[in-house]
Amino acid sequence: MQYDRHTEAYFDQLTPEYSPNRLAFAIEFISRQSSQNLSLIDLGCGTGNILEHLQKSTKIQQFCGVDLSEKYLELVRQKLDCRTVKGSVLDPALPDLVAETFDVALLAAVLHHLVGRTRRQSRQLAAAALQNALRVLKPGGYLIVLEPVFYPNLMMDVVFYLKKLVTSVTSRRIGLFGYWNNIGAPVVSYFTNERLRQMIEQTGGCEIVEFELRERKLTRLMRAAFITRNTDTTVVIRKK
Repeated sequence: MQYDRHTEAYFDQLTPEYSPNRLAFAIEFISRQSSQNLSLIDLGCGTGNILEHLQKSTKIQQFCGVDLSEKYLELVRQKLDCRTVKGSVLDPALPDLVAETFDVALLAAVLHHLVGRTRRQSRQLAAAALQNALRVLKPGGYLIVLEPVFYPNLMMDVVFYLKKLVTSVTSRRIGLFGYWNNIGAPVVSYFTNERLRQMIEQTGGCEIVEFELRERKLTRLMRAAFITRNTDTTVVIRKK
């Protein structure tokens, strides 16, 4: 299983960074854990700004960053002294590549970028990513998933296939009134909170211990596109 080639090219060329502020609940949860020697692996670590923030904001002692892009991994190594692994959360051999297990695994805004030919295939990729992420955890370890969530599901189907169509013609990012609004690359497959919960519960070998929603204000463009709700969702999953 692989990332969509347009998505991979988009991230490698444009090197976007996402705000670490979305990690507030994750950091609060980590801080509540009794162990002072936690280890954390960031699956899809990007440029390392999230790892850098976690290093400054928590008592985690050991970090590891995983990404497909060697360019990103080099930026991670420039930011902090930690191990890096070139690989994909979709690779069944990921546990062998990592060769160790962790107390905490992070999937921050990754699942909606795992896109197949259809929405159904995209959900299957996301489910595979969850299973692989759990495999790099110690028993009793925690997988923290952060996802932007939008409603209704029908409009997310429209967004997915519109972006699919546009990226079949051009690899350019076609913006609409701001950087984050576009109809080009990358293709995204957003979930509803109900679908996200269902997918996690069907994974097996784990249990949801926290499900935190932070409502976001809808922009005029979102309302014009018939989007009715947007949340930043954090799910904490315990491996049994």
